[in-house]
Amino acid sequence: AYKIITFADFGQKTLEEADFVSTMIPEGVDTEIFKPMDKVEARKKLGLPQDLFFFGMVAANKENPPRKGFQEVLEAFKLFCDKHPKAAIFFHSQQQDPRGFPIKQCAQYLGIAKRCYFLEDYLAQFGADSKQVALEMNAMDVYLQPSRTEGFGLTSVEAQSCGIPVIVNNAQSQTELVVEGKTGEICKTDPHKKHFTNDLSYTEPADIQSLYECMEKLYDKLQKPNTFKKDCRDHVIKNYNI
Repeated sequence: AYKIITFADFGQKTLEEADFVSTMIPEGVDTEIFKPMDKVEARKKLGLPQDLFFFGMVAANKENPPRKGFQEVLEAFKLFCDKHPKAAIFFHSQQQDPRGFPIKQCAQYLGIAKRCYFLEDYLAQFGADSKQVALEMNAMDVYLQPSRTEGFGLTSVEAQSCGIPVIVNNAQSQTELVVEGKTGEICKTDPHKKHFTNDLSYTEPADIQSLYECMEKLYDKLQKPNTFKKDCRDHVIKNYNI
């Protein structure tokens, strides 16, 4: 190839460190599909309770340890549940694989299975288009994407395009997608749990306590008058509108 294209500042800078010149063209979202909708109607269509505070994830589940941070999310959510009886979490696991992470079984082990809601497996795998995902994101209060490694992190941008604040991990490209304190929060990585993979690099799991504290921070902010919906939407319109 005569030209190298990358889609995040992180990727471009990493290539520069290896003496490669690249052109950066960021990924984008269709802001006419991913847009704010009525939360009550979204939950009604998905059959989700109206009186719960929902976190949510739409993520591939193809390996274990899970690249998308399912284990860290569940363990942090367990801490949140111990304090908030009206908390719940919604999972849409795209690109499932038998070698993936056992989300439901882990939730059962932690004693939080009744707090977890799942999109039906066949629909999640084969029948969910962008409009379905946008509907799901509008049913959430906070979107979670504390991935162990991430080349871009498109769903966190899609969620912000819907006006939903996000929590990402302080690793690779994720930090450049969120305006910390304004469109979401950035949790710390756990330096003691770095994992060297067959990709010949380290993944960086989120620190569970830090992730939990970010959950609490956004929960508190969302109980008061806030500008998250406008700030998230404006951020995406300005930087990631396809």
